[in-house]
Amino acid sequence: MILGTGDSTLTVPFYEKCGYKKCGVIKNFFIDNYDHPIIEAGVQLCDMICFEKELSANGRTDS
Repeated sequence: MILGTGDSTLTVPFYEKCGYKKCGVIKNFFIDNYDHPIIEAGVQLCDMICFEKELSANGRTDS
């Protein structure tokens, strides 16, 4: 499974704790794709951080 989230002190540690590994960054994603600033934890989001995690055949995450 691959997902993307803002470079935030709230979401990045959450996904890392759930076993997701960083696999990329989309620079300026939130700047280029939204017509207004996206603020999380008092900080404007700029880049999207991409994470990945292997899923088993039954759709459950491997831990």
